Amino acid sequence: MGALFFRPETEEEALKLLSSSENPLIINGGTDAVLFLKEGKIKGDTLISIASIKEYGNIKEKDGWIEIGGTVTVDKMMSSPLLSEFSGLTEAMEHMASPAIRRMATAAGNICTAAPAADVAAMLYALGSSVKLKSIRGERIVPLSSFYNTKRSYSTVMEKDEILTSILIPSLQKGEGTGYTRLSRRKSQDIAKVMVGVRLKTEKGLITSASISLGAVNAQLVHGTETEKAIIGMNEKEAYDYAFTHFPEEAQLHESYYTEYKKAVLPSTLAETIKKAFLSIKEEER
Repeated sequence: MGALFFRPETEEEALKLLSSSENPLIINGGTDAVLFLKEGKIKGDTLISIASIKEYGNIKEKDGWIEIGGTVTVDKMMSSPLLSEFSGLTEAMEHMASPAIRRMATAAGNICTAAPAADVAAMLYALGSSVKLKSIRGERIVPLSSFYNTKRSYSTVMEKDEILTSILIPSLQKGEGTGYTRLSRRKSQDIAKVMVGVRLKTEKGLITSASISLGAVNAQLVHGTETEKAIIGMNEKEAYDYAFTHFPEEAQLHESYYTEYKKAVLPSTLAETIKKAFLSIKEEER
């Protein structure tokens, strides 16, 4: 017998379906899930599309947070005035696949796929984002830095009866800037070999806080904690020079055909991304 397909129109209906199914699979934009189903990489006896749940389709700002609903497409995010100030996120979204895919794909799906080279998820990680997860048992908020099972790819802390209902991004404050850089063999529709996302806060030209994500270097997205600590108190040139001359050991590169290449280019990529974040601060201050 084939899988059953449901398209609930309310959150309550979707949560009940999830809780009563043996092996449920949520279908959102479907750009990853449908392909993985076809290839046999994932299985589900109950397919639940959440695309018709209207409350998941909004972008709003409240109490210092920007909330992106679970079914909001990347294309809709790219046209949102609330997100336009995040230059790093804009660049990450522009790198994601093709325009046709971006009209279907969602940021929530990009996060839940848990691939080590996911453009939008990598930048959202650097922005200090969290996700809301909901089941019939209740709701919890999980920082992206705690969302992934770091020992293996395509694995998260989500329970099978949970829905990622929204993504929470701390609003950009005065003196903050963001940057994103990715390296790949081709410019279009190619999986990145190195990805770096940066969010900086500065005061009088000196870094007071930093958030860094490193993608496509390990089984999951990596939090650049040691680099963050090192550049606190530095100005733009000092931070650039430090990143350019220090390999971020927290990356813990896994062995692959591209290991030596990544080892060679990661420091300069991180330095350039820090430079982009400083540039976005300057542009906001004009």
